[in-house]
Amino acid sequence: MPLLFSQHPLPDTTFAVWQIAEPEEFFRKGLPLSETEAGELENLKGQRRVEWLACRWLLHRLSGERERLPLAKDAFSKPFFLGRPGRFCSLSHSHGLVGALIAGQNCGCDLQLQVSKMPRIAPRFMNEQDLALLEAHPLEAHLDLLHLFWTIKESLYKTYGLKALDFKAHMRVEPFNWEGAKCEAVGHVEKEDFSQAYQLLCGKYWLPTADEDQLGVPFYWTVCLEMLKC
Repeated sequence: MPLLFSQHPLPDTTFAVWQIAEPEEFFRKGLPLSETEAGELENLKGQRRVEWLACRWLLHRLSGERERLPLAKDAFSKPFFLGRPGRFCSLSHSHGLVGALIAGQNCGCDLQLQVSKMPRIAPRFMNEQDLALLEAHPLEAHLDLLHLFWTIKESLYKTYGLKALDFKAHMRVEPFNWEGAKCEAVGHVEKEDFSQAYQLLCGKYWLPTADEDQLGVPFYWTVCLEMLKC
């Protein structure tokens, strides 16, 4: 079974990651779609189409609902459950992996398979404060941290939900310590007169291999939850 993990990082919060090993028909058969969703699916091809289906199939399993709750998207493409205003969700995909998050508050999630290009694209999303935290860690942790910062900022972007964010100028991550498996941090989105803090739960997970003595390719994930203002 390609469910890599399912966890409850906080009360009323469930996050799971699935590695796709099934054909499109497996997910399509167990996934009734609304007319709008069916139209969206028609515009997708290849692996992106299977990932789209798998994300929603996994989200339905996490919901615990007998009848699937159809998803809609707001004006900024943020997904939400129709008719369930107090239940929030987020989806992510990366190279045949899909993640789904359900929470009782505004949320976002992201996952990223380790890729060689990450150091090359880091200047697009790492600001001076991020680089200072990177340099405070040993060199062997830098590749992990670059991937973590990517998932952190993607999840902040998804939780904020209004787009038009600069990953370097409008996002701030408070210092945290990375020891190679999991960490918690606090992130901020600050733009013009908007300021909001977010709880960040992050981790690294190794894909399984046929040889139990060898590690597979790692991937990184972040769950982001909006923090209530006092």
